[in-house]
Amino acid sequence: MSFPHMYQWKHFLALFFPLLLTQIAQVGTSVFSSIFSGQAGTVDLAGVAVAVNIWYPVFAGICGIFFGVSPIIAQLRGADKASRIPIYITQSLYISIFFSMFTLTAGSLCIPPFLDFMGLETAVHIVSQGYFIALALGIFPILMQATLRYIVDAHGMTHVSMAILLLNLVLTVALFRLFIFGGWGIPAMGGIGTGYAITIASWVSFFIFAAIIQWKEPFRSYRIWTKWRPFHWTYCYHLLQLGIPIFIAVFCETSLFSIVGLLMAEYGTLYLAANQAAISYSTLTYCIPWSVSLTATIIIGYEVGAKHYDKARQYAVLSQITALFIACITASLTYIFLDPISAIFTADTTTFKAIRTFLLFAMVFAFCDAAGTPVQGVLRGYKDVKVITYIAFVTYWIISIPMGYAIAHITPYGPYGYWLSLIISLAINAVALNMRLWRHTAWQQ
Repeated sequence: MSFPHMYQWKHFLALFFPLLLTQIAQVGTSVFSSIFSGQAGTVDLAGVAVAVNIWYPVFAGICGIFFGVSPIIAQLRGADKASRIPIYITQSLYISIFFSMFTLTAGSLCIPPFLDFMGLETAVHIVSQGYFIALALGIFPILMQATLRYIVDAHGMTHVSMAILLLNLVLTVALFRLFIFGGWGIPAMGGIGTGYAITIASWVSFFIFAAIIQWKEPFRSYRIWTKWRPFHWTYCYHLLQLGIPIFIAVFCETSLFSIVGLLMAEYGTLYLAANQAAISYSTLTYCIPWSVSLTATIIIGYEVGAKHYDKARQYAVLSQITALFIACITASLTYIFLDPISAIFTADTTTFKAIRTFLLFAMVFAFCDAAGTPVQGVLRGYKDVKVITYIAFVTYWIISIPMGYAIAHITPYGPYGYWLSLIISLAINAVALNMRLWRHTAWQQ
């Protein structure tokens, strides 16, 4: 296998940077919700933290199901079988509608008793419950726009998704300021206001994506909104064959952060809020390896579909180099600006010190992410998704959670022990994924 050529770097980066900005825009709502809630008060930040830690793994996992359409479309385009793309798009939208209904039903039944079970402070409980009520109004557009975004990206038009989601971020941040602190006749809602802001912005971006699918080529020729295509189980089954393993893998990883966030309630509102600030920042830095992963899936899926296996291997190497290089820059900048970053989330001195310590762990965590996450995208480009699920389940649920609980309660690390276990488990995950990739590419030598 030769080293990646210059034109491959240019092609890769041309897709990567729009995807990176798109991911930053998507997770930016979580980061800014923590920042604005923290400015409103520690209770508001804690309440939003509980709600986000319950909602985000569900959202990210379900988006993993929708992401299954991306390698399918990429390989169909590479194999010059574009005529089959519209039926897959339609079935993916049916899946999205189903999960919107399922999420609303399951949430209304499960979330109230779960919040009661957690034994939160009354003020924190009120903020969390209000957040979910507001978010329920936006479940449909949130999940539908996620599906449409992956459809657009799979056609190599990552700049379109970038523009829409950056607009979404700007609108959401403006609405955060309005709903959290009040103005223009709207009362101050505190942390609850973040839910309404996300809902309104999601409806706007959904309608824009829908318009793109209607009027922009090649989507216009697919006639997604004007030509009726019935539900077809065979195509849905193919989508779910890829999507469900991705759902499990993503859910295992994101739920790990959420479980840690919820376990922080044991140490009080201060650590609950400080941990959420660190998670928000870590989620932002995670955009880099995850964007590399998304890019790798699209490009490698296309090359595999065209049976250009040597080029696929070159793009795999390129993906890992890119992620590790940017991770070094990110970690350096985080260390240099550690105090200013911590101060963004709180004005309280004690909370500031806790956030600063959590961010040091998050900085190391980013390196492990850069070593493993891009490999997931490479394997998904090959449609090798089941092994990612197995590795994620073992490393995150079987190893990390019990280890974190033990370190937190047996050693002097306390709440920081959970982050130490996150780092160890993610390192094991990265090693296992790379071993799988080496074996997979060796089979095609």
